[in-house]
Amino acid sequence: MKLDRRKFLGVAAASPLAAKEIATKAMEEAQMQAAGISLHGDSLYTGIVAPDLTPNMRSLWQAHKDMGIPAWKKDDLRDDARRSRTLDPDIAAMKSLSLNAKMYKQWDRNYERLVKQAMRQTELSEMKHRFFKDNPDVEEY
Repeated sequence: MKLDRRKFLGVAAASPLAAKEIATKAMEEAQMQAAGISLHGDSLYTGIVAPDLTPNMRSLWQAHKDMGIPAWKKDDLRDDARRSRTLDPDIAAMKSLSLNAKMYKQWDRNYERLVKQAMRQTELSEMKHRFFKDNPDVEEY
């Protein structure tokens, strides 16, 4: 059988090794989701609330809020912001800007949104934790 690019995926999908690998990945992902961890999560959102932080411990975003965001985290957030390849309608409608300038404007906006959303997510997580601590008779699920 001649293996060209159209038949390659069909052969790979029918391969017993590929099936085993796909099943293994599916099991790992199911186990991680059951533990509250996302396989495809990014550096901002883990979905895990730290129970009863000791007074000398604080979350990463609480530290960023107090001390500022370090350069390595800014670079990480900028990379996340550049993953979007769509433009908001108000930026797309700017006729005086080139497409390149519009993309940079959108990426800056995405960066600001990521930072704002991460700060807000930390506050919501703390409020949620306090609510369940104050109301032990209430379950989340």
